[in-house]
Amino acid sequence: MEYYTLDGIEYWKYYVMLLYYRFAEMPPVVRVVAIFTTICIIAFIVLLAGNILKGHNENRRVHRIQKYDKQFKEKIIELATSTENFDLNTIIDELGLPKNYRMKNKTTGCMIPILINVQRTHKTEINRTNWQRILQAFKIPSYFEMMMRSRNTRKRIKALKNIADMDADLKEAVASRHLFSKDKKMMMNARFHVARFGTSYPFKALEEDNNLVFTDEMMVNYHNILQYRHDNNMSMPNLIRWCNRQPVNEELRIFAVNEIRLFKRHDDCPELLAMLKDCRDERFSCALIKALGELEYIPAESEFRHRYAMASFAERQALADALGVINSGNPEVVNYLVYDYESSTDFVSKMKALRVLYNYGRRGREAFNTLKAQANESTAALFEHIECKLLDSSKYA
Repeated sequence: MEYYTLDGIEYWKYYVMLLYYRFAEMPPVVRVVAIFTTICIIAFIVLLAGNILKGHNENRRVHRIQKYDKQFKEKIIELATSTENFDLNTIIDELGLPKNYRMKNKTTGCMIPILINVQRTHKTEINRTNWQRILQAFKIPSYFEMMMRSRNTRKRIKALKNIADMDADLKEAVASRHLFSKDKKMMMNARFHVARFGTSYPFKALEEDNNLVFTDEMMVNYHNILQYRHDNNMSMPNLIRWCNRQPVNEELRIFAVNEIRLFKRHDDCPELLAMLKDCRDERFSCALIKALGELEYIPAESEFRHRYAMASFAERQALADALGVINSGNPEVVNYLVYDYESSTDFVSKMKALRVLYNYGRRGREAFNTLKAQANESTAALFEHIECKLLDSSKYA
């Protein structure tokens, strides 16, 4: 009787073939269940191994962030909040970084949350010159430029958001190529980046996009961008140009007028008054009236009085408030407010007019007292509300 000894691959091949033929002899239902179960087990093992690996990498990342936080954070805060400007080499020496330092991408990625935290915590104290040089020392601009060259859209969007949070000075051209991207999130973040940091033509996309939909979120973001540029003495856009943009975008026009008012741009008042004379849209006219009032543009008073005859309910309230803010002491304005009170049929408009009269200098107070003496039982309570600060409900009207 002869015996065969299997070595190497033949040994494993024998058992594989034995398993195969045994499996082939099983009923079809058993084979299907066995195959499905095997696939599920393999998938479970792969997912489990992937989660373990991700958890391990995340733990290593957290430990690395904690290490760099202890190593660099205090020194970064000290340099960033110093009133003295340091050159790049001095900052590198102070941080204890070697010359010609090449930071790995993993290390740079761990520095980003630390730098963002410092920026948010000490935003008002940071010396921007030193801050930009600190970012250069850690090779942050180069890291973000590499991220923006990625084919992964999510990575590019995340990079732009981190740049804004960190106030990192990245080249305008890096984001300019995405101003009209098909991906809406990518497009909007690229536009916000160029508007915040751009120098040549930062608001080009906002002015040239004929299909622009100006949402509430965009209003908040662009206001923050304009505030950032104003605080850092960067060039501001011509907001009047946004009002005259073609095709006309009402939301953008109202936003531009509100920004003119908030930034106290008195030089734009003549243009705003000219727009008000030709305006027929209620929301836009109310924004113009409020802006001219808060900017205390006295020449607008005559247009306010002239406009009253054809004004809507909302415009009348805006006109009364604007005249009260300007408070020029013009006797014609007092007469107008008295007429507004007497001709109004609703108590809200009457209280608006009375409140402005009450605070409109000596002439206004005299007219208020005269109207009070003539008041009947139904209107006497209005004067009591105006005179009593605890009951002055007209300010909430």
